[in-house]
Amino acid sequence: MSPVVRALNSSAADTAVKVIAVVALTLSVYIGVQQRQFTQCLAEYNDANNRSQAARYAAAEQDRRAQDILFRSIAEQPRSGIDALRQYNESREQANATRQANPLPAPPSQRCG
Repeated sequence: MSPVVRALNSSAADTAVKVIAVVALTLSVYIGVQQRQFTQCLAEYNDANNRSQAARYAAAEQDRRAQDILFRSIAEQPRSGIDALRQYNESREQANATRQANPLPAPPSQRCG
């Protein structure tokens, strides 16, 4: 029997293979858990970002509608400009409050480690 075959058949080689297998399995489980946590964090970020963007989109639509009303009011009745401007400012305040209540979430680079 050659020395290489004898070394591979030894109990030391058998123990080394078992230790390497246990270490590899442990690392695999650890990396899998870390990947799952990161994926969950990204999913939570995407959900938060979608909610924020939807609210901000609604606020932008409110801004555009208010601006359209303002321009139409002034174009049709120039003397009604002050009232239309007040309504526009109120609508903008509501839209700004919506944006403030729905801030953009911190990016994944800050949230997910």
